Amino acid sequence: MALVVGTFALLDDSGPVIRATLDANLDLSWLWLLFIAFMVWLLFRFDPFRSGRRYPQALVAGFALGGTTAVAMAMNGNDGLGQLWSLVLSPETFTDWQASLTAPIIEEASKALCAAVVLVLGAHVLQRISHALMVGMFVGFGFDLMEDLSYAANSALQDLDSDVAGAGGNLVVRFFTAVPAHWTYTALTSVGVLMLLPSFRDRSAWSTGRRLATACGLLLSGPLLHFIWDAPGPVAAMPLKMLGSLAFFLVIAAWLLRDERRWVLARIEEGRASGELSTVREDVLDSLPTRRRRRALKKSAKRAGGRAAAKAVKTQQRAALDRIQASSSAMTLPYRAPRSTTKSSLTR
Repeated sequence: MALVVGTFALLDDSGPVIRATLDANLDLSWLWLLFIAFMVWLLFRFDPFRSGRRYPQALVAGFALGGTTAVAMAMNGNDGLGQLWSLVLSPETFTDWQASLTAPIIEEASKALCAAVVLVLGAHVLQRISHALMVGMFVGFGFDLMEDLSYAANSALQDLDSDVAGAGGNLVVRFFTAVPAHWTYTALTSVGVLMLLPSFRDRSAWSTGRRLATACGLLLSGPLLHFIWDAPGPVAAMPLKMLGSLAFFLVIAAWLLRDERRWVLARIEEGRASGELSTVREDVLDSLPTRRRRRALKKSAKRAGGRAAAKAVKTQQRAALDRIQASSSAMTLPYRAPRSTTKSSLTR
């Protein structure tokens, strides 16, 4: 229902502009496809253990909600909060700071809510930090893509030369500033959301204080990065903002992914002890915990047997990771969704 309502609200607001510039965007379809392919490749780089790929339906749902429902909520929320700020700020201050005082609050809350919907509906499987990280990235990417389309359409109409020149110039700028962007902000806030849910599988490994503090920090980090990006300043400061935000995100993401690495190591040891992974080569299992080890094994195989051998090792590594991820459903998890014997009063 949220997806349907969000789609209709989005079409009502931006549909006429997008329809008027449809020919220009079709002419630029190759650029759109290139951008989408690059971004999907980039997002999956943050899934080194293939945990998110096991649930593509969750990623598609996050992308769809981010590109429709979150955008629709943000459009209305930004306008409402902007009106409130205009009551307490001078016209000059409001003009300069409107974007940074509305978007980080409304847009990040809208995207986090969409991510929470996916995480709650998939609570029986989406229980680890890596799951929330990937869901958040795809929610943010959906938001990014629709926002880019809206900006491109408006730029096309405003350009005096041609719609293609206007949309194309805007797209190039937006694409170059897509790292970091909404997908990085929402990735962090989504992990914070998961840590507050009962489905978070590692609750027992975190003290309550540490878990709540980390969740709050992550929930604040997305809006903070967004605020820094939208804050007024000279154009020359933009590269510094980009590099600073990207460095901050990469450090936090690397820290968060340590949880998944520990989980994979534990599953490998359990699989070895039980014999479940006995058919997987030992050197392949040993290479799985880090990208460096996986690359080293592939290089070694290439030196010994050429590209075919390296490709075979890569296939074995992926199959082993997929097998480890699949085996998690049969393992004892700390969370189980309660079964009710009465008919729920909620409808979907």
